[in-house]
Amino acid sequence: MVRGGDKGNIGGQYNVNYHTAIGRGFYRKESFMSTSLSSIHGRHNLSTDGWVVITEELGHDPNNQHGADYGGLRQTPIVRLNNGYGRAGTIPLPKHYGDFARRVGNFAEASRGCSRWIIGNEMNHGQERPDGVSILPAQYADCFNRCRSEIHARPGHEQDQVLVAAVAPWNNQTSYSGNERGDWMRYFVDVQRGLAGCDGFALHTYATEQHPDAIPYEQRMGGSFSDRLFGFQTFTEWMQHILPQYQGLPCHITEFNINGAAWRNENTGVIQRAYQEIDRWNKNNKTTPILSLAVYRWQYDQWTFKDKPGVIADFLDAYGCGYVWPLPGTEPPDPEPDPTAPAECQFSEAVVRRVVREEMAGLYSELREAMVEEIRQALNSTMWLAKVKE
Repeated sequence: MVRGGDKGNIGGQYNVNYHTAIGRGFYRKESFMSTSLSSIHGRHNLSTDGWVVITEELGHDPNNQHGADYGGLRQTPIVRLNNGYGRAGTIPLPKHYGDFARRVGNFAEASRGCSRWIIGNEMNHGQERPDGVSILPAQYADCFNRCRSEIHARPGHEQDQVLVAAVAPWNNQTSYSGNERGDWMRYFVDVQRGLAGCDGFALHTYATEQHPDAIPYEQRMGGSFSDRLFGFQTFTEWMQHILPQYQGLPCHITEFNINGAAWRNENTGVIQRAYQEIDRWNKNNKTTPILSLAVYRWQYDQWTFKDKPGVIADFLDAYGCGYVWPLPGTEPPDPEPDPTAPAECQFSEAVVRRVVREEMAGLYSELREAMVEEIRQALNSTMWLAKVKE
């Protein structure tokens, strides 16, 4: 799917401080900045932690030194760097790759508060082509390699994560020798074969309808693509097509919505079910976790949901379940499954689970302090009642 760029930090009317619903002592700003699966595509004003996906239009002027300040964000930013949109191309024509890479390096160096960058977007999609010229896998890999080298050469950015852009699923517009049918999975693999290295992947996957049952459903495409999945479960195919040398690198699903349809203003539970599915994947595939799932999109196109409280409630209910990818050594052992327990997240139980995780990770001194204070007040009340009875 092709969308435009973020225009800045424009707030909506839903300034929700969700942590007040959890209770005193259950919030610490930095606690889950790197482990929460929660993510939204686009700057927003919800009081949630986790991740945020932001897009930037850079052009390819190598002398442009402009950057951006992401230091004040509550969430950890993942910034997608585009040459432009539409006919400008998500990356430029090959003759400009060097200039674009220099511009990317300049931007990263001049920016504050970000260390995760995506180079381009859906480069197999016809609407992302510069001047309508196809971007072949080897060409994207060449551009990516240059950009990654430029970022890592900049002081303070040597360890930045430079992510391969998401390939558009279910799009066969880019065909070439060896991939005459335009298979998007083959395109993804061929991009990887041209890389000099990478630090992770952006992935896109979408539900076929705004209903929780659409999430686990393994629907196949028809015709010559009957070997390919259609719908949310396509994320499993992306993960299975990561080459062995890159397996285990950070993977972020940076776009998730309803394919071909705007969000209805309803809390159907589809977002909650999507996060549950990624959590299930992570528990069953501990060496190849997915670090975030970004709900697309806060504002600017037909998938805007900042003015749809039903969709926001669905996201916040999922957020309240506390889904995380575990840091090594901080995750308690998974309990034996209870066959009588409901499959969906139970909010109160999820809050307790999240607090336990934070406590084990040594990140929740505030909770202990709050509990001590509440116990002290309770004891004072008890002593006062005892004096009254006397």
